[in-house]
Amino acid sequence: MLTVINVLESNRPVTPQKTGRSNRQNVNRVLWQILGLNLLVAAAKIIAGIAAGSISMVADGFHSSMDASSNVIGLVGSTIAGHPPDGNHPYGHQKYETFATLGIGLLLLLTCWNVIKSVFTRLTEGSAPEITTLSFAVMIITIILNIVVVTYERKQGRRLKSSLLLADAAHTKSDIFVSLSVLASLAAVKMGWLWMDVAVAVVIVFVVGHTGWQIIRRASDVLTDCAIIDTTLVERIALSVEGVQSCHKIRSRGTDQAAHLDLHIQVNGQMSLEQAHWLGHLTQEKLQQQLDIMDVLVHVEPVEFQDLNQQVQA
Repeated sequence: MLTVINVLESNRPVTPQKTGRSNRQNVNRVLWQILGLNLLVAAAKIIAGIAAGSISMVADGFHSSMDASSNVIGLVGSTIAGHPPDGNHPYGHQKYETFATLGIGLLLLLTCWNVIKSVFTRLTEGSAPEITTLSFAVMIITIILNIVVVTYERKQGRRLKSSLLLADAAHTKSDIFVSLSVLASLAAVKMGWLWMDVAVAVVIVFVVGHTGWQIIRRASDVLTDCAIIDTTLVERIALSVEGVQSCHKIRSRGTDQAAHLDLHIQVNGQMSLEQAHWLGHLTQEKLQQQLDIMDVLVHVEPVEFQDLNQQVQA
C-alpha cells in the first residue's frame, strides 16, 4: 500500500500563494528604492574621483555602480521568480531569483578585475591624485547613505525571507568597508603618502572578491539542490505524530522562502488506505507548521513493506 501526499494539494487555502505574490511585490519595491540610492552614490563617487584623480575613489564608484547593476538584475530575477507554477515549471520559478543572486556575485568579481586594471595603470603611469575637501565630503555622505541602505535592506530581506535582498545587502555592506578604506587613503594621500591610494585599491580587490565568492557559493548550493533542512529535526517531528513508526529517505532543497521537503514514513500495515492517507496529512501539516516550508511530499508505506524489500534483496 503506497500513498503519495502533496502538501500543495491538501486542504490548504489559496492565501499562501497570494502571500507569495505580495512578498515579491514588496521585494521589488525595496529594490527600486535601493536602486535609486545606489545610482546617486555611484555617480557622486565617480565624478568626484575623476575630478580628484583618485584611483581608489573611482574604483569605489565602480563598486557602487555594481550595486545598482545588481539591483536591476535582482528586479528581473524577482519578477520572473514571482510567476506561478506552470506546465513547464511545476515547482515554480523561484530559482530565477537564485540565478539573479549568482549574477550579483559575478558582478562583484568583475569589479575586482576593473580595480586590478586601475591599479596597474596607476603603477605604470605614476600619476598622483589631487585630494580636495569635496572628495572627503562625498565619501562621508555616501558612507552614511550606504549604512542606511544596508540596515534597511537587510531588515526587509529577513522579514520577507528573500535571499536576493540579503545578498544585495551583503554586497552593499562590503561597499561600506571599501569606502571607509578609501576615506583613510584620501587622508593619507593628503599627508603625502601617495602609495596609500594604490594600497587601498588592492585591499578593495580582496574585500570585494571575498564577498562575491560567498554569494556565488550560497547560490551554487541552491542551484545544485544542497540539503537545507536538518534530517534529524524532520525525523523528530514526523515521529511525534501518533501512528508514525519510522521515518527515512528524507530529502530537502530550495531556499528559506521556497523550500521543498520529501520523506517516507512507515505505519501499521493493518491500517486502511483512508487511515494511512489521513496520517500522512497530519505528518505533512505538522512539518509545514513547525518548519515553515513551502512544499512537503510524504510517502506512506506499511512497516512490513521494508521487511519485504529486505527479504527480496536477500
